[in-house]
Amino acid sequence: MTRLGKGMLVLLLIFLLGGCSNLSWTTAGKIVPPVNNTCPLEGKWKVLQDLHSGEGNQEWVGDTAQFTSEAAMFGDYVWSNPTYKIKKVNSTDYLLTKYLSLPGTLVPANKEVDVITLTTAENFLGEFMKINDSKIIAFVQNNVLLLQKVSEQADHLADVHSSDEDIKNQNRAGASGILLGVKLQQNGEVVYQTLWLAADNKQLHQVLTSNNIFFPRTSGFWELQVHRQLDGAAEDDQLSAHDVTTKIAKLPSRGLEIDQPKAQGFQKKIIDYVGNDYVAIENNTNGINQLQVLPVDKISTQTGIKASDLLEDSGFSAYTKSRALASRALSNEGFTLIDKDNFEENFGLARKNGHWYLQGRINYLSQGTAHCLDYNMNLIPPTKLIYYDTLCLNWKTIIDRVPDAVDAFTSPNRDIALVMTKTKLYVYGISVDQLDSEPLLKLELKDGESPIMAEWATGSYVDNWEKAFLAYGAKVTTGKP
Repeated sequence: MTRLGKGMLVLLLIFLLGGCSNLSWTTAGKIVPPVNNTCPLEGKWKVLQDLHSGEGNQEWVGDTAQFTSEAAMFGDYVWSNPTYKIKKVNSTDYLLTKYLSLPGTLVPANKEVDVITLTTAENFLGEFMKINDSKIIAFVQNNVLLLQKVSEQADHLADVHSSDEDIKNQNRAGASGILLGVKLQQNGEVVYQTLWLAADNKQLHQVLTSNNIFFPRTSGFWELQVHRQLDGAAEDDQLSAHDVTTKIAKLPSRGLEIDQPKAQGFQKKIIDYVGNDYVAIENNTNGINQLQVLPVDKISTQTGIKASDLLEDSGFSAYTKSRALASRALSNEGFTLIDKDNFEENFGLARKNGHWYLQGRINYLSQGTAHCLDYNMNLIPPTKLIYYDTLCLNWKTIIDRVPDAVDAFTSPNRDIALVMTKTKLYVYGISVDQLDSEPLLKLELKDGESPIMAEWATGSYVDNWEKAFLAYGAKVTTGKP
């Protein structure tokens, strides 16, 4: 075995073992039944603050929520015969699963707290973390809301009859849609597409698709493209992002672009992840393949975001320690590192078993040829990068239903799931934390097709997003039930 081969074997063992760490934030907590069938959220509550505003979210501040054993009301939404389930969790571990960091003055670290799950007719409505007897944090329709109790008694919700509007509101709560961005090889080039998949109480909407990446931001819907520029023998990929209300024929003037010195020679960029405000890419410049995280508002910049600017102190410390371990192993094998000057920028996102993971990269020389080594950081990506990445089903549950599954996504409403294999994309309904026996939809995937974006809409926003995507130029596609 050559020296290079031995070195790679040692490194492979190091990082395979490192990837098997048991992360405490994946634990679900101990489920306990409510005492004496009482409502654990009994009373009237007022929304004080939106702790984490997301894309297209409704203004909830000032609204009221009321709960009894017979009915539940949140804003204008009313449900009868709710079911409450309580689980004991560690506050820090639970908030990590929500990609949320809150001050210790609001939620004490590592405190055992109750999390109440609210469902009705097997539909998931939300989760409520009890801070104390007078304050709770609600995770409802992709919102994170701070509520304060204003009365121990709710109004006479049991007397509320289901009007047509009530039924309409309940139906909205069971609606979920996803803009799924994918990349694939086509005629030797990487191309990008966006799919729209939605269901209302497990009744599928039309499936839509378009070229390029169509994604939501606080300022509206945007389009992301990769442009191949040719200058003699040199090739250069340029990224552009712009508001879809601005139609362009060339590179956009409305993406808040800034002038940058052009890299010399060949530069190829491949998108790995698209979020509301950041994009993770692989940047291959003259054979040196590095990772970068770029701000959407300055997408054409040649300089990536530094890890120290994106991660908190503890996260950046874990990043540098992981890199030091990998660098030491390479140096011990005699390899020369070639990314020391910009190591803080050489990181991105990778996807595995239903989650996005932070991933670092080291570039080095071996016998005069450039190589790269990726390493795990065992860090949860910050909410600046990823707003929602919750997989509400156990991975074993998914594998039991779809043995060749390689990835999965579940909606914030917990009503539908997307399950991907190497050749197919399935849409399943979810009932009682299980995939339904048969898929609602089956789509064929092209060879190597993989996800780079997953943006969810719930409730009334499903129709809004679908109309916006159609107005953008999305086409109806077909699938098999």
